[in-house]
Amino acid sequence: MSGGYTGRIAWVDLTRRTAVIEPWPESWARSFIGGYGLGVRALLERQPAGADPLGPEAVIGFTTGPLTGTQAPTGGRYMACGKSPLTGGWGDANAGGRFGAGLKAAGFDALFVAGVSDRPVWLEAEGGRIVFREAHDLWGCDAIETESEIRRRTGDPRTRVACIGPASERLSRISGIVNDGGRIAARSGLGAVMGAKKLKAVAVRGEQRVPVARPEVLAELARCFAREIRGMAGMPQALLRHGTCGFTGSLLAGGATPVKNWRLSGERSFPGAERITDPEAVIRYQKRKYACSGCPIGCGGICEVTSGPYPVGEVHKPEYETLAAFGPLCLCNDLEAVFKLQDLCNRSGLDTISAGHVLAFAIECGERGILSAADTDGIRLAWGDAAAMIALLERIIRREGIGDLLADGVQAAAERIGRGAEECAVHVGGQEPGLHNPLFLPGRGTGFVCDPTPGRHTAAPMARLDGGAGAFAPYPELRFGAFERYAAQGKGPMSARASCYLQVGNCAGVCIMPFMFFGNYPLIELLNAVTGWAVDVAEAIETGARIQTLRLLFNLREGIDPAAVRLPDRLLGRPPQTEGPLAGVSIDLDPLVRDFRREMGWDPETGRPLAATLARLKIAGLAETR
Repeated sequence: MSGGYTGRIAWVDLTRRTAVIEPWPESWARSFIGGYGLGVRALLERQPAGADPLGPEAVIGFTTGPLTGTQAPTGGRYMACGKSPLTGGWGDANAGGRFGAGLKAAGFDALFVAGVSDRPVWLEAEGGRIVFREAHDLWGCDAIETESEIRRRTGDPRTRVACIGPASERLSRISGIVNDGGRIAARSGLGAVMGAKKLKAVAVRGEQRVPVARPEVLAELARCFAREIRGMAGMPQALLRHGTCGFTGSLLAGGATPVKNWRLSGERSFPGAERITDPEAVIRYQKRKYACSGCPIGCGGICEVTSGPYPVGEVHKPEYETLAAFGPLCLCNDLEAVFKLQDLCNRSGLDTISAGHVLAFAIECGERGILSAADTDGIRLAWGDAAAMIALLERIIRREGIGDLLADGVQAAAERIGRGAEECAVHVGGQEPGLHNPLFLPGRGTGFVCDPTPGRHTAAPMARLDGGAGAFAPYPELRFGAFERYAAQGKGPMSARASCYLQVGNCAGVCIMPFMFFGNYPLIELLNAVTGWAVDVAEAIETGARIQTLRLLFNLREGIDPAAVRLPDRLLGRPPQTEGPLAGVSIDLDPLVRDFRREMGWDPETGRPLAATLARLKIAGLAETR
């Protein structure tokens, strides 16, 4: 097997209580890299079409990339993947921390789990073997308690745990998988898949080192990158000092951050915004910084809130998405309440992006008279009412009363409520979108609609084309000139190229921030140093196209019509906002979508991959895999 891989996959059947360790084809490595590339290739073969994502035939994967667990900068990512119970199509979620490196150290590139246990269990992976452990006494514990207790039971402080909290146990379709005390593989609702399987946790530990083909080259590349970013202005410095919370103020001021459930934009629409958007206000609570495995940046932080109405103790520093979801989206400027809301999500396993949307949806429904106080268990919903937001979120976690109606996301809630609630439900293909407005950068909408996991802000790198000239990477093929922000033509080639390149970095196991935004991350050189390959940029982009198209094939097999995935009217400026930085702006996304699909080799109108594309990418035989 090439460097960067253990060469082993674990296939676990919870129904039969079996674990089979298999080698996986080396040809898959260069063709699909790892991460969700490996995941979608495996699931197309092993999971039948039409499987219930919460049923025994469904498979959930924990996957790494060849750079995970190596000296490659930020090589600490892992991906959960499977069929999304939220969208009904392909689902994946990416998380940092140290679980990914721990899975490699335990002797596995990936661990896939099928079946349903008759009682709660957790899996222990160590030394290339899998052991089933009883979890009946852990069921009901929050994610942070669970991780601590499992580490105590293994007797090894280096044990890394990916687990679920009570929201996932209750099958909330907006729940994720928690590791490292509050980092979450949050998107796609995959926590509910674990909950349905009664799989409380996967714990990994071991001493296996990741083989590296050219260790001296890797070490030098890592040293040079770490040295360079210390002197780089802009995003690197913001991340080094504040983390992503450092972006909140500028994004809100420019109009990128949605306000009041996507109806408004700009600072003037959000009184007291500085209490949320000032990064110095956030890090005043910070006790210590931390970095994910292999990261020279260290954008993470542990904060502490010990006084006031919401003394949660230690809690992870909120990221931009969390601040935007519970702050401007809901008009809440109480920072300590945001810490509390985040802590509830981290412990229960809820995705903060979706949770914020659900709260904003409910508040707007209350404002419009669609939901009454009787419908909301006596909670009087109002914009910015922190106490009401916390009370409502607690009910969502417990699936109690109104919480049961809201726990599966805004699309499902609107369908159950009716009476015009659909107008308040902001989602793309069933998933609540990241907090980045396509009215500010239209390319964001292209990614929201065209990626097989819809509404994903991290899947829309083409939005950078709308912000001025720059570079995704230190390669000529990924440098771009200035585009007019609202131009409807000409962006397709670079949009497709960036999307394909994104798949490679994600599946290699590194963080999106440096490899897509710094412009100097040597992804190709790192990949070659670890694996021993001689990949060039053209091959990398072709590999990314293969991965992206295969994810699309999964959706087609599950009955998802790409052409039916559309942006809500609010994200298109229909009607336009009347004040603020986006006043009068409306966009026609269709030309951008058509251009992107054309460059990907997909039909511009239907979004389906062309036969010639499948043949070129050597995946034609997988289109009908059952």
